[in-house]
Amino acid sequence: MKISLSRSQVLDFVTGISWLAMMSVTLIESDIYRYAAILLMGLTFTLRKAPLRPALADWLAIVCVAWGALALSRFLFGLVVLRERGASEWLYAFAIFFPAMGVALHTSWHLIKPILLVFFCSALVVLMVSTPLSAIMAGDRISPGFHHNSIHGAVGCGFIFIGAFYWAVHQWEIGSSARTRTIVLAIAVMVIGLALFNIYGAKSKGVWLALLPAVGLMFITTLLYLRRRTVLIAAIGGLLLLSFGVYEVRDNLAHYGAATLNSVVMIGERLDSGTPLERVMTDAIDSSETPQSLDERLQLWANAASVISVAPIFGNGNGWLPIWRTTAYASVPYTLLHNGYLEILVRYGFAGLAILALIVVSAIFRVHRASSAGVISKSTFACYLTFAVYFAFTILSNSNNRLALGESYALLFAATCFAASIRLRSRSMARSNVAPHIDGSSEAIAVRLQG
Repeated sequence: MKISLSRSQVLDFVTGISWLAMMSVTLIESDIYRYAAILLMGLTFTLRKAPLRPALADWLAIVCVAWGALALSRFLFGLVVLRERGASEWLYAFAIFFPAMGVALHTSWHLIKPILLVFFCSALVVLMVSTPLSAIMAGDRISPGFHHNSIHGAVGCGFIFIGAFYWAVHQWEIGSSARTRTIVLAIAVMVIGLALFNIYGAKSKGVWLALLPAVGLMFITTLLYLRRRTVLIAAIGGLLLLSFGVYEVRDNLAHYGAATLNSVVMIGERLDSGTPLERVMTDAIDSSETPQSLDERLQLWANAASVISVAPIFGNGNGWLPIWRTTAYASVPYTLLHNGYLEILVRYGFAGLAILALIVVSAIFRVHRASSAGVISKSTFACYLTFAVYFAFTILSNSNNRLALGESYALLFAATCFAASIRLRSRSMARSNVAPHIDGSSEAIAVRLQG
């Protein structure tokens, strides 16, 4: 039997594989997402012949491109003129591609359903193959999936856990068939269980902390648009299972987290008593009771504060590393600051942090508007918001925005924002064009635009 595929089918297949490559960083740490992003934009503007100019007329798109151009120019100036390369400075220029990624997602919107099915099936297989059950049960630290270290893997599993939850909830919201809901729920429950098991095995206290507000949001947002009785029963059941699991491994949790928790509480109490922050940090660094991981982070953060003080408004650009070498704890063996906000402040100061905050908050607001207008489901917006909150907490103790996970997440976060904006704008234009002629047709067109 001879099978012939049309050009559009081949294009859809390659596009789907590319989006899966973008998401694969949650399971396999690599730079493949960069090539996938380039391929997606190339396919969108060459073979699909999608126009980019309308997307660039958007004020938020202008802000993103301008910020990316500024970051790239500042990096090149530091590299060519000052002979300072910095460390991962050019990554902030990725914002130039945000609107284009939105157009790419908009043109492949019809592929989202099969892409998610393939992704979570693949995640299930990868987690089943890679999870060292005996090591986790023995209380050892593991690195989930195929990541370079345990923290990266735990962050990736957190994304998978949240995504699988909302993928399942989405089926109930849109009224999928009983068969579809059963299949999706079965896959999602297994993925969630394995993801949480791996997060426990990774012993990443930062991810444990980040999941607390994320889980709270998952409960609250779901309660708003699904039947409360169903949500409450599921939440109570999940909470009981989680509580039982935590109780069973309480000694292991205390072994890895108690010392850090005690040190953080002590630091908080001293700050509350009015002791200056600099003094508190110095004493904690010098204390033998401070765990090594926290001690090194405090040294990094103290160094970062010194660098930021040199140029607090606009940052030091590529020149932050020479200043770093003159700080009190320059001997600490990292320049990865283990705090995403400090990473931004040393380079771009509070002005840069404010611009990036504007982009993030505006993106969340736009996706919320799309959800309110029915362009996307409420569970999609809830997932988007939960991802943002979760990631915001993970970068309190790790520089995930300098890692493959953070870069890929930023591109997907922006792509969702601009794709939702395009679809919302298209829906509004369709209604305004059709309404004067045939009132009943505008709703039909809007439905078709939603895919």
